[in-house]
Amino acid sequence: MITKRIWRIFLITLIIALPVRLYQTLCLLEPETGFYSDGFVSTGIVFIALMAGCVLLYADAARGKAPVPVLPLRSKPAAVTAAIAGLLFIGQSAYSLIAAPSVENGVMNGILAAADLLAGAALLCQAYGHAAGKNLWERHPLPALLPPLWGCVCLVAMFITYSGSVNIAENVYDTFSVVFLLLAFFAYAKLHAGMETERSARGIVRFGLMAVLFAAVTVIPELLLLLTGVTPATSYPVGMYLMNGAAALFLLFFLLALHRAEPAPAPREEPEDAQEPVSEEPSASPAEPDETEAFAGKLQEAYGAEETFLQKEKSPFPKNNSENDG
Repeated sequence: MITKRIWRIFLITLIIALPVRLYQTLCLLEPETGFYSDGFVSTGIVFIALMAGCVLLYADAARGKAPVPVLPLRSKPAAVTAAIAGLLFIGQSAYSLIAAPSVENGVMNGILAAADLLAGAALLCQAYGHAAGKNLWERHPLPALLPPLWGCVCLVAMFITYSGSVNIAENVYDTFSVVFLLLAFFAYAKLHAGMETERSARGIVRFGLMAVLFAAVTVIPELLLLLTGVTPATSYPVGMYLMNGAAALFLLFFLLALHRAEPAPAPREEPEDAQEPVSEEPSASPAEPDETEAFAGKLQEAYGAEETFLQKEKSPFPKNNSENDG
């Protein structure tokens, strides 16, 4: 259902941006300062590729028929990745409260931990729905808003954390990653709740692929830095990188299932020039002038009468209408 052109735009953008991002992180990063040795050249290439890809994805998703599927979508890969994402969300919630806080502000850390927990529970429910082939949000849509709510809380926490950070490029990567996850989860919730299905289907395609792009250029380089023993240049917690990566994988597998899904039947539209229903009220039978004139002629010959016969009409008095209709 998703056009090949959209997949091509996504793959071309990923092929351009990810290798440059990996080279930037592994070869140009100065661990002492956290900046890149080439200035903003590689950063500019990555941003231009990502922004151009996002603009093309947004515009191309508006073309053609909206990919509205027959829900629910049964997909084992989507179910597995949603379950992993849900467990990571719950685990990060507990870790931030017990071990290392995600945000230095204690109140904000508690709010973010609660949002992580609720979003993780919602993702586990979504995992069950995709495994069993059930749409749990059709009758109870409010829990589907918990992952978008997590995105809103996470953005506030990032603003508090990054206000004292100097590495602007890394902050922008992380911020866009959470923004597109938020928008994709919101479109997912609306689609499964049956609200604005065409607009929601276009939104999940647009923002879902954008979220995957930004998750790829943030999560993969940071995990490689950890494996090589280099301290990441960002203050974003490692556990939240894992959360973002798992959530993006879930969206990717959901979009693959959406691509293979049976399209929902288009609603039948009434023609504008449809004729109004014809009234079934019985019409008065036309007078038969031949019989009445013949009868009047016989009366005139026999009795010299000059009577005339008129067509029967309704009485002006309502109580007599029943008799007249009879």
